[in-house]
Order: sequence, then structure tokens, then C-alpha cells
Amino acid sequence: MTPRADAPSRTRDISLDVAKGVGIILVVIGHAWRGLEGAGMLANAWLFRLVDQVIYNFHMPLFFLLSGITFQDWALRRPVGEAARSRVTRLLWPLALWTYLFTAARLAVGDAANTQVSGLESLLFFPLPPRDHFWFLWALFLQHLVVLALIRFVTGPLSAPAWAALATLVVLASSFTPVGLNAWTVGAATYAGAFLAGLALGQTGWRPSGPLAFLIAAAVFLGLQAASFRLPPSLLTAQVLGIVLSLAALAMIHVLSSGRANGGLRLLAYLGLSSMGIYLAHTIFSAGTRAVLGRLTSDLSAHMILGTLAGIIGPLLIYAVIRRIGRPQWIGF
Repeated sequence: MTPRADAPSRTRDISLDVAKGVGIILVVIGHAWRGLEGAGMLANAWLFRLVDQVIYNFHMPLFFLLSGITFQDWALRRPVGEAARSRVTRLLWPLALWTYLFTAARLAVGDAANTQVSGLESLLFFPLPPRDHFWFLWALFLQHLVVLALIRFVTGPLSAPAWAALATLVVLASSFTPVGLNAWTVGAATYAGAFLAGLALGQTGWRPSGPLAFLIAAAVFLGLQAASFRLPPSLLTAQVLGIVLSLAALAMIHVLSSGRANGGLRLLAYLGLSSMGIYLAHTIFSAGTRAVLGRLTSDLSAHMILGTLAGIIGPLLIYAVIRRIGRPQWIGF
């Protein structure tokens, strides 16, 4: 997930990297937005809910969907032991390292943090079940191991209809059966439908193109976003909305990426390839920017623009530095 390790090739589907780039920008924006609300800087409850719900309706399901698209092919090309070890080094190691770094950063800034911690003893904890935004890495780790074991020891590679059927079953089971939804498993269970939908999509030749496909996808996306404010909240609704909205967003990105890549698409693809590092470190930079900027202004536009830019550029600078002195994998990038 770093530019050096996974640079696009002629055969790589750039639309998947662009989608990750869009997704990681939304992650940074969403956390910066919620950070301002947590700091008491957002007085307009309606505006907060509007922006928050539009983003959180689909941006995390999109990441699980994208992970599923390429996972079966990836898992079948590697020995089982190597694949399992890579999930530890690429998901568990950064989860543990950055959980402690994030807590240390909160300890360092003291009262400036939305959630304060105090005393060095606050660093003496086990990083699981996952804390803060690192739940995503643990959920993905569990999903990857389960599917890896399934296709290598039980069923062999599955077809698109089989993955789609499993996705439907898991969505219904997690929505109506509370068993297993605890701090250790809730993320993996409630986003498994999106991951399995991605596995189904990865076994098809689905690649929409043309203006009509874009208009249909845009209409579905905008219609469902508007409808989400009127639908009764439930886990089933949230899961189905997340999957369909992610598919619609990916369809639009496919269409836009089908021509010659321009500068904007290349930038989004670069951010997509850098998404792991940005995901791990962005909150430290965004929160730090909010704390410093809060002493100077309460202008929401300034906070959102500068906080988002800091959350993206800061991790990229860390990557550039660590690449000069060592290996980005040392810090989970």
C-alpha cells in the first residue's frame, strides 16, 4: 500500500487505486469533521449530521469492498504460511505500533486532545480489542484469515455467485443475530458483507463505462444518500446502504478512470497507494493542526482545509523520511 511497493503497472487497474485515494481523503475529512464536533466547535447539529452521514454511509464499506476484489487472487498465488504471516506484519504490527504512538501523542498534548490521557501508566495496555480508528485493521485481519482458511483448506476458490450468497447470508446473520457482536468481532462481522461483496465482484468482469453508466451510478448514489436520512436506522439498513453506495461510487470511478489518466486521477491513485500510511498517522496531524489553529481562529473552513491537508501531507512526509533511513514496513507503511 506504499508507492514504492505497489506502483501502478500497465496491467494494474488504476480505478481501484483511485477509489482508495477517494476513500482515504474521506477518512481524513470525516475524522477532522468529528474532531471539530468533539472539540465543541460545531454549533450547527444539522450541518454536522449532514456531512457526517454522507461520508460515513459508505467510505469504510468502500475500503472493505476494495480489499475483497483482489483478495482471492492474491491469496491463491502465495503459500498459506506466507499469506498468513503477511497479514500479521501488514495489519497486526501497524495496529499495535500506532495504537501506542497515538496514545503517546494524546499524552504529550494533554488538555489539547479531545480525549485526554495522563501519566505514563496510560501506555500500559494491551492493544486488543482495537482502539480508535485502528478497529479497521483488526476487522480486516480477521476477515482475511477466515477467507484464507476457507479457500485454501475447505472449499477452494469460489465463484461470484457463491461469494454473493455468502455476503447475503452474513449481512442477514449479523443484522438479526446478536451472537458474536462484541468489541473483538463487531467490526469484522458488520463489514464482512462488504468484503464478501468485493470477493464476488472480483470474480466478474464488471467494469462499467460510458456516460450512461456514470449517470445511472450517480443517480443511485445521490438517491440513496438522500433516502438514508429518512430510512429507519438499523444495522441491516446500514450494511446494505454501505455496499450499494460503494458499488455506485466505484462504478463512477471506473467510468472516470477508463480514459487516459490525468493529473487529478494520478494524484488520487498515488494517495490510494499511500492509504495505509495516511490511515495510520493522519489523526495525529489533523488533531495537532486543530489544537494549534484553535488558538488563532474558530473559522470552520480554515480548520477543515488545513486539518485535512495536514492529515494527508504529514504521513507522506513520514514516509519520505523513513524511506531515506530504513524501510517503511518498519512503521507499518
